[in-house]
Amino acid sequence: MDGKRDFKPVVGFFCFTCCEGCGFTVLFLDNLMQILDKIDLKYFNLIKEKDKKAEFDLAFVEGAITTKSEIAKLKKLRAKSKTLVAIGACACYGGIPAMRNFIENKDLEKYTYNKQSIEDSIEAQPIENFIKVDYKLRGCPILKDEFTSFIESYISGREWISFKGPVCMQCPRRGKNCFLGEKKMCLGAVTNGGCNATCVREGIPCIMCRGPLETANFPAEIALFKRWGVEQREIMGKLGKFGQQKLKKKENDKT
Repeated sequence: MDGKRDFKPVVGFFCFTCCEGCGFTVLFLDNLMQILDKIDLKYFNLIKEKDKKAEFDLAFVEGAITTKSEIAKLKKLRAKSKTLVAIGACACYGGIPAMRNFIENKDLEKYTYNKQSIEDSIEAQPIENFIKVDYKLRGCPILKDEFTSFIESYISGREWISFKGPVCMQCPRRGKNCFLGEKKMCLGAVTNGGCNATCVREGIPCIMCRGPLETANFPAEIALFKRWGVEQREIMGKLGKFGQQKLKKKENDKT
């Protein structure tokens, strides 16, 4: 980002395997019309048909990659996008779709329509496993304020810097009334912050929807929960909902 733009950047929103919750979050922005006035929106499947010839200054990508055909589409999109942003849990680290990684293909046949879809299927993965990602907007779904901050910074030519550190750094319970002190499974210590600990402020333990920190100490977290008497299956269910890629990497590192 190199100074205020004197043109409307060409922008597109693209979706792979997901629920499109992040796209709908953008649609519900209070300042959506003001943002649309400042950009040249070429594609957003929820509101605008695709301009097949367009190349993009800025592309937002939602959803995990779950098929070989999606890999090819993603790479084509990267080739014609100057800046590419992963938005939401699925695009950033696999998200909910990555739960299928623990199911054998023979079991998946029970839930899919034809053999071709099984043959095209791969383990659900974040988009950065296949292309360069310039920025990440985390969450399930993304935060309105964080998206607005990013797009306004981009339009103004200012560098956008994401929050660094765990949810605990923004938690009002830090140092007092911590959920962990009450033996409640809160994942704030291993989760990317930047959400202002919204769930915890509402009395809900963190479920890691913003994905695991690069430095997340999963073994320590697992050992703590086991000392409380929590069963392995329940622990892995908690960590696996949004931390599948991290768990899988830990397993691969052992082999």
